[in-house]
Amino acid sequence: MDTRRATTILAGLGLTTSLVLSGCSGDDSSEGDSGGSAATGAPSDYYEDYEVAPMEDSGAVPQAVPSPGGARGTDDGPYEPAPDELNEFREAGTNGFVWAEEDPLSTFGLDVDSGSFGVARTLMNDGYEVPPESVRPEEWINALPYGDAPPTDADLGLVTETGLSPTMDGAQVVRVGVGAREVDPADRPRVNVTLVVDRSGSMDTRDRLGLVQSSLAVLAEELEDDDTVSVVSFQDEAESILEPTPVRDQDAILDAIEELRPGGGTNLEAGLRLGYEQAREAFDEDAVNVVVICSDGVANIGATGPGSITERIAEEGADGIHLVTVGFGMGSYNDHLMEQVADLGDGFYSYVDTYDEAEQLFGTDLTTTLVPVAAEARAQVALDPEVVESYRLIGYENRDIADEDFEDLSVDAGELGSGHRATALYEVTLADGVEPGASIGRATVLWRSVETGEPQEATIELLAADPGSDGNDGAPSDAWQLSTAAADLAQVVKGAEPFAERAVTLDDLAERVDPLVARDVPGAAELAEMVDLARTVD
Repeated sequence: MDTRRATTILAGLGLTTSLVLSGCSGDDSSEGDSGGSAATGAPSDYYEDYEVAPMEDSGAVPQAVPSPGGARGTDDGPYEPAPDELNEFREAGTNGFVWAEEDPLSTFGLDVDSGSFGVARTLMNDGYEVPPESVRPEEWINALPYGDAPPTDADLGLVTETGLSPTMDGAQVVRVGVGAREVDPADRPRVNVTLVVDRSGSMDTRDRLGLVQSSLAVLAEELEDDDTVSVVSFQDEAESILEPTPVRDQDAILDAIEELRPGGGTNLEAGLRLGYEQAREAFDEDAVNVVVICSDGVANIGATGPGSITERIAEEGADGIHLVTVGFGMGSYNDHLMEQVADLGDGFYSYVDTYDEAEQLFGTDLTTTLVPVAAEARAQVALDPEVVESYRLIGYENRDIADEDFEDLSVDAGELGSGHRATALYEVTLADGVEPGASIGRATVLWRSVETGEPQEATIELLAADPGSDGNDGAPSDAWQLSTAAADLAQVVKGAEPFAERAVTLDDLAERVDPLVARDVPGAAELAEMVDLARTVD
């Protein structure tokens, strides 16, 4: 990522050279016998047996957090925000329709984040409405699997399909799927993982630090013996808990997990600096080098200007140390910070709210997708103004790239790892007389090969919907139906124009998703659960 863009992003976040994020309790309690629970064998034990540190035993000095009503704390201790209080989200806007004759090009950086989907699930599970500004539709779309076959002859491959819009008469929806090649586990390079763990007072809950400890234990089980793990923790200051250590030394890794005890504020800058120092110490140009931040992103940040850590994140990303952010907990949670910092570090942002999610991310997703295959990956869709009247990209509002910068690989975009998938959906309206199956444009992805450093691209033609051309009565594929339902659910929850004027209901979405569940389409049950949750808070 270029320094100018990094400075702009973190200036908007208010990150400063002090960058001390206030937690919910005071002094460091790492030396006390408080918080957490020793695992008795299974990684899940940390989560299931976690006990919050008793204030009188921990030695921590309560640091009150202002309540939304202005009250500060209670007689029993510091104020603890509810899951829907004091969270930090940032509205990215909503794309409207564009006249193809005026602007036929749409360009954006590819994105595999899914944090927005997890945040919404957590809030709805607790009975709270989802803030519209927290909804980024592309992250709901990309949270689900679509079964696109990975390319075998290139780093990235493209698939596309067009169907009639289920929510707008006369419109069609074009799905463009981008898939990264898969690296055989036997051929995966060695991995150096530096875990940067927030152990501030605000993390002292089962679904925060307890779930973090379980997540790290899962990761340690799944990595190979010659991979290395190091652990840095941060609260008021940063501390090295575990120097780079081969995964075969499981006892040392589990001992480090045991040392993660809560207490103090949240000095994110110190944690990142020490994390990068340890990652650089273990750096191997023939290995995959990654820093993983586990935090609730609690933020109480001055606004005097961006700190030098901004450049450090961007520089380390460019020099081969990628940054992944994983969010935990809700209530005084900074979604915006976690999402944007991952973007700065050429990584991705996920949110974990259950042990099952921890197993999926740390036991499967991280270990299979850590290997980067395409750098600075971006997409450009060119619609033919002779046949397309208007179009609208669903989501990706904060991934926009100027059309003229598409071929400039010095302009920051996304990074895709082994097996990563990204899907983009376009709503289009066509001119009169366009024949079914006619060409309506093309989609191109451009990236820099991680292996050779050379630019590569792939292109696919986009076709108008042809409802009667196949043997299934023209019904779109399961992938098209699932992705459009996920997009529409996100837009219903967000409630923004131009989608809101269509008056699509949750019952309408259930009718679309239930048949997919009946056919055991992967991801359909998860989406149906989200529809049901949305009904409970509607």
